[in-house]
Order: sequence, then structure tokens, then C-alpha cells
Amino acid sequence: MFKNFFRVAIRGFIRQKGVAVLNIAGLAIGLASATLIFIYVQDELGYDTMHPAPDLTFGIGHDFTNNRGEESSRPTSPAGWGSLLQDRMPEVVEVFRHMHLGFPCNMRNPDNDNRLLTLEGEVFLVEKTYPKVMYFPLLQGDKDQVFSQLNSIVLSETAAQRLFGATDVVGRQLEVKHIALADKYMPLTVTGVMKDYPSNSHLQPDYLLPIELFDYNLRKNVGVTITEFLSNMDRFNAFTYVRLAEGADIANVEAGLHRMVKEHLKDKASRYRPFVTNISDFHFDEKTDWTPWNASASFDYIILFSAIGLLILLIACINYMNLATAKSAKRSKEVGVRKTLGSSRWYLVGQFMLESVLTTFIALVLALVLVAIVLPAFSTLADKDFTWTSLLNGSIMGNLLLIGSVVALVSGSYPALFLSSFKPTKVLKGTLTLGKGPAYFRKTLVIIQFSVSVLLIVSTGVILQQMDMLQSSKLYGQADQIVSVRFGGGIAPLESYPALRNELLLDSQINEVTLGVHLPRRENFGLLLTSFVLPDISGDQEYNWKHLQGDYHFPDVFDMELVAGRSFNVGNVNDSTNYVINETAVRTLNMRPEEVIGLNLRNSRSGENGQVIGVVKDFPFESIYSSIKPMVIQAKQHIRNQILYVKLPSNQLSEKLAYLKKTWKKVLPGIPFDYWFLSEEFGRMYSAELKLSNLVRLFSILAVLIACLGLYGLASFTAEQKTKEIGIRKVLGAAVPQILWMLVADFLRMILIACIIALPLGYFLMRGWLQNFVYRIDMGWMVFAISVAIIVGITLLTVAYESIKASIVDPAKSLKYE
Repeated sequence: MFKNFFRVAIRGFIRQKGVAVLNIAGLAIGLASATLIFIYVQDELGYDTMHPAPDLTFGIGHDFTNNRGEESSRPTSPAGWGSLLQDRMPEVVEVFRHMHLGFPCNMRNPDNDNRLLTLEGEVFLVEKTYPKVMYFPLLQGDKDQVFSQLNSIVLSETAAQRLFGATDVVGRQLEVKHIALADKYMPLTVTGVMKDYPSNSHLQPDYLLPIELFDYNLRKNVGVTITEFLSNMDRFNAFTYVRLAEGADIANVEAGLHRMVKEHLKDKASRYRPFVTNISDFHFDEKTDWTPWNASASFDYIILFSAIGLLILLIACINYMNLATAKSAKRSKEVGVRKTLGSSRWYLVGQFMLESVLTTFIALVLALVLVAIVLPAFSTLADKDFTWTSLLNGSIMGNLLLIGSVVALVSGSYPALFLSSFKPTKVLKGTLTLGKGPAYFRKTLVIIQFSVSVLLIVSTGVILQQMDMLQSSKLYGQADQIVSVRFGGGIAPLESYPALRNELLLDSQINEVTLGVHLPRRENFGLLLTSFVLPDISGDQEYNWKHLQGDYHFPDVFDMELVAGRSFNVGNVNDSTNYVINETAVRTLNMRPEEVIGLNLRNSRSGENGQVIGVVKDFPFESIYSSIKPMVIQAKQHIRNQILYVKLPSNQLSEKLAYLKKTWKKVLPGIPFDYWFLSEEFGRMYSAELKLSNLVRLFSILAVLIACLGLYGLASFTAEQKTKEIGIRKVLGAAVPQILWMLVADFLRMILIACIIALPLGYFLMRGWLQNFVYRIDMGWMVFAISVAIIVGITLLTVAYESIKASIVDPAKSLKYE
């Protein structure tokens, strides 16, 4: 029986090649899109599941209330909490703590003087319990001994290749320099090499050092030892993880933590509210950012991508059902003959379902080929490290087969039941009439397709507009021209800056160079808050304002626009203690910009007194998720946070970048040159949003493409069905435009209904998404009008070929048509 089913299905494909190609292409693109989305979603949901016992591993954080009553949620805790919790509670099996070095490390291979600067989130000071709690894919070295020596280091494969050009490097020497470790290069021995961490881990270490090396910084700057630090209950925070025993009661552990804090901190306890969070929940935690060196994610985006994947599959299934039912008249006699010869209805259902399964199977194979081809590009677009092994994963393949089975069932069920219901007597007598039911059903399916397409186009348009809004900001507008180079934090001596600046300015095409704090301010860069007092108007009242520090040229490089007063004067030594403030700070004082010029302003922390000499127009120097805060600019370098900014001419970026690197090596020999464009920093700040816009745009295009394939097939069928009607109308004098209108009017009516459904829904969904931003676009009528124009244009182009071909055919041929 199945052999006969298969033979009939193949003959049907050959007989209706056009329909088969459209069905297979639509399903293949739909399945490929869904597969890519599924790989992405599974990777996101699999964050931090590679650790030894992810279900039993928790991070300890706390909500902290400062003296001003301001509350913040911190992913760290006083370092002593973890060890005391382990001593008090048998449920706590292991405790692991680490420190993250905020500024880059200078790494040096002494054999060939190869030097490099580490990036954010690459270097960690860890306890010896690291391998027992965290994923530790060691390739070389003894897992139990790699951190036993004080001057030891474990490298990732990538780090080993960067420094040594090889991965077999256990026992070799390297040197590290960092303000928190030593005043000069410190020799370390490589005791282990590990595999690179997967992208879906909140930790991405390339260099692991013993936490005892932090003792130098503690003794020098704080006056405590590393032992005192790790047992402290309120002052010094560390990233703390606990691994619990099987069956441990989480609520009991958290309650024990609360009791412990209350007992040891006494009066201070009300300022600390500890909590524990499972490590697999870090990535989507909206309250606490457990990955200050890496962007966290919103679970809403996972829901969005999953919904897009389902919608794309729905469109592909609709195509199949539409084309199968549209061609039903051609298969009616086949059904009549088969039933007359004794075939039951369920036998015919099996035949048509097998055709659906076969179509889906061919499409599935083609989808896998498409995914394999585009996976590297998709990996780049999604900022992941997907490989073919991601596709060959058992879970992926199993779910893909499940999706294929569901698609075959959904797309084949209605055509099978519909075609098998024909009455043989009516079919063979030629008196079969399909009625309006199937036509209405097809139109309903097409309206659903149009609605989904319009919704995706509207969403894409709003997201892209919101992303484009970034480029209108003062900083982003110049982001492609301003080069940022790491300078402070122990990398280069501050006293070398004047010589470097003067050397750079010898090039007449470079006239903007400054040294200042790291911009734009990402959340993990620190608050840069300073308390200021304005004794002339408010006595000793303190204002907690943002404090941006740079040299005298800092406002000029970023084109800060003065609205009152003046900027810093290079020839005025007193300007190093004077201040420029922004409009928001002026509004906080309930004054006009002109009125604040000349006011005395004192830094409560340093005691420095100065005057307000200017007011600059507000500009966003943080994420647009945050409102612009009151800000003070001072022409005095931050003690550690120093970035060199050089504005390059837009038409000579590569040439001037080479000149900058050459000048750096001349003035600062032996110091690594690490640079990035300001636009890259914005890219890191808005990585989730940029990823969202890229992926939504891609899959929206694919959804519309799949819908177009179905529309083309329906347009072909409609033109074929109306062949004789077209011939009669032309004989009676109908012009080509009238014939065209007759063929496309139904599609335009369906678009109108789809827009009535999709536009309000799109407005509601996008308005909710925009509420996440403090600064957001206004959703005017333009984005909706453009979306409608796009879907109408695409529809007309899709159906135009078959419609025009049908409308210009010779009526004599049309009237002979059978």
C-alpha cells in the first residue's frame, strides 16, 4: 500500500511541478528559519548549564541602601558571607569567590616581547575551589594543582595562541602588570590551558589567577590582608557562589543567610538584604546584573523570536494548504475514480497525508542544507559561536524532526480531509461544485498571512527607527570618527600624555585630541557620582551629580554646545578646579543658565573649591534607558579612568589610524596599543537591541518571501481559473487595466482586512516595547503608511506577472481553453 502511495505521490509531483516547487521552497525556507531561531533560543535558554551542578549552584547578592536612602541591587556580597554560611549550614557543600579586574592587564611574553592588553571580562582572580563549582574544561595541567602556586596562571586556548602562538605552553613564563597586582611586571608560570568557554556562559575567562595575588592591592590601598578580606562581613564585596547538597531547601539557606547577616551586622543589618539566585537564572535576571562585563538579556526577546519562528512556520503551512485546496478541482476526477474502484475515504486521506509528509521531508532536507550554508553568517549576526556541531546536536535534530512532523500534519490535514470528501457520482458526472466554503477558507488563510507580514514589517520599522534615534545623539553622531585608546589604569603614565598629544597634533589633519573618562557610560562602568555643595545658594546641602573628568579639550572633542558662559581656557591654571555643568543640573537648582555662572561649587569628597564657568546643552552620555542626569565637567584627570580620544578625518580613517599607532609606539614604546571606535562602544551598550533589530529584520524578510511564494501560486491559479471569463470579457470590450483590476482586487481587499487587524496590534505591541526606553521615538502615522505601502507593493509585484500574462492573452485561445 505504501509503495503505491509513494508512486502516486511522485507522479503527482511530476505532473504539478510548479506547485511542488512552490510548496517545497516555502516549507524549506520556513523550516530553515525556524531551525535558526530554535538554535538561537536553545543557546540562550542553555546559559550556564555547562557547570558541574547548575541546579544546585547559586550566587549570593544583596540589596544595599546607602546613607541617602538610595537602594541598589548588587551581584556581589561581603566576602565573608559565603565562608560563614558554609560553616553554619550543612546544606552548603562548596563556596567559591572571585574578583574581576576592572582595568585591562598588560600581558607580556618575555621570550619575544609580545605584549597585549586584556579586554573586559577576561581576567579573574579565583579561589582554589573554582573547579569544584564552575565549569573548568582543562586540557593541560593538573586540575587539583593549577592554583596551588601563588604565581600561577591558567590560560584559555585563545589566550595561549595570542601570547605564545601555541597551546602547549604549560610551564612557560609570562609577565603581567596591573595596578591591583603589582607596580611592575610580575612573572607568572602557566600551570594549565583550558578550552575556550562557550558563548552562553556568564563567565568568559581567558586568564585565571589565584585570588591571593590580590593581597598586594589590599595591603597597599586598604591596609588589610587577603585573609581579612575574605572573612569581612560588611566592607569588601566579592562575587560569591555556593554549591548546595542534593535536596537542599533554598528557602532555608536564604533564611539562614538573613539570620547570619542580622547577627553579625547588628545596626547595619537593615542596609543589607541578602538573596540567592540560581546560576542558570543569571542571564535573564532583570533586577540584578550578574554579568557586569557582559550584557544580560531580556526573556521577552526569547518569547518574541519564538513567536516569529512559529509565525513563519504558520505562513509556510498556509501556503501548502492554499495551493493544495486551490488545485482541488484538478484532482477531483482522480478521487472519483479511486472511490468508484473501492478506495475508502481514509485510504485517500492516507494518500494525501503521505504527499504532505513527503513534501515536508524533502523541504526538511533542503532546510538543513540552507541552515548549514548560512549558519556562519547567522552566527555573526546573532553574536554567537554556532558551528555545524550546533546543528547536529541531538536535541536540535530531535526537535527539528518533531517540528517537521507537526508541519506535515498541520499543512496536510485540511487538504487531505477536503479532497477525500468529494462524491464520486458528482465528480464523474461533472456536476461537482466546490461552493464558497473552500474559497472563503483560502481567503481567510491569505488574510492571516498578510496580517502576520504587516505586523512584522511594522515591528521592524519601529525597532529600526528607535535604533536610528541613537545616531542623532551628540556622542553617537561622531562615533565613527572618534578613536578611543586605553591609557589610564596603570597602562600608560599620565605624564607622557602631553608629549603624545603634541606629537599627534603635528599632523595638520588631526586637531582634536583629549584625555577623559570612559564614554559612553555603560552600567558596569561605575556611577561616577560625586557630592557637590553650592554654598552661595543652598549652604551645606549636597547634590549627588555625575562627575565627568578630562583635560581642557574634553568638551571640544565631543562638540559640547555651550548655552551660557564659557568652556575651559588652556592658559588659565585655575580652570582645573572650575566646572562646566549641564542644563539638567541648572534645572535641578530652579535657575536659568545665566544665573549659575560664577557660583561657587565645592567637591565634598576632595574639598576642592571652584566656580561654575559654563553651561552645556544636555547630551546623553549613558544608555537611553536612563534619563539624563545632572552633570559636572571638570578639567582635571580622573586618577585612574583615562581614555585617549582622537577625532580622525572621516575620509582618511585607515591612514590616520596607522599614524596614531606609529606615534603611540614612538612616544610610549613597550606599552600595548589597544583601540576601538566610539561606535563599537555604543554597539556593546546596545548589543541586545542591535541583535534584536538585525534578527527581526532578517526573519521579517523571510516571512514576507514565503508569503510571496504562496501569493504567486494563488495568482497563477486564479488566472488559470478565470481564463474563459477573461476571454469573454475581452470579446465584450474589456481593456487590459480592467482585467488586471479584476484579478488583483480580491488581493487588495484581503490586504485591507489584514491591515485593519495588524496595524492596531502592531501599535499596541510596539508601544509596550518602547516603554522600556526613557528616550523613544513617537510612533507617527508614517511607519504604518510605509508598512502598508510595502505590503501592497510586494503583493502587486508578486501577482503582476501572472495577472498581466492572463490579461493580454488572445481571447480566441482563452475561449478554447479546457
